[in-house]
Amino acid sequence: MARSSANIHADATGVQLTKAIEYFQSGKYHEALLLFLRLDNAYKLNPRFQGYIGVCYFNEGEYKKTIAIIGRIHSKLQLFAPHERAVYLYCLAESHFLLGHYKKALPLFESHSLLCHNNEKGDALFRIGLCYLALDKTNIADEYFAEASLYYQKFNDSDKLSQMAHYLQDLK
Repeated sequence: MARSSANIHADATGVQLTKAIEYFQSGKYHEALLLFLRLDNAYKLNPRFQGYIGVCYFNEGEYKKTIAIIGRIHSKLQLFAPHERAVYLYCLAESHFLLGHYKKALPLFESHSLLCHNNEKGDALFRIGLCYLALDKTNIADEYFAEASLYYQKFNDSDKLSQMAHYLQDLK
């Protein structure tokens, strides 16, 4: 029996989506983005795949597009597992941070710090400290830097501890 053109089209779409996910999971964000955008234009992808698009934009350095995409699904993030939400929140927070939107980045990094894995908390706390520093709240920033240091020490991340120290030294 011959297959209908609708079944063939659905199969091709499934292959494209599978390929986009494979690219995404292997860190080939540009390739994944191209496929996800093509599929989104044709079918309006669900919030998870919209989030993937946002992460791809983030990894491409397209911070305004990251904010637009992940900001649009922000209210739906509760549907996802905590660490997946943490990834989207990080991309959204870091995009705001890199664009100088420190007040917007701060609560997003705080939410991220509650959801991320413990070995990632040092980075989140460091970013929170940088936001407070940029907002001229040095005392609060110093508290977060000290807490970030503790996490870096706890997880034996001497490279990040050293990077943080150099970064803070350069600011002074």
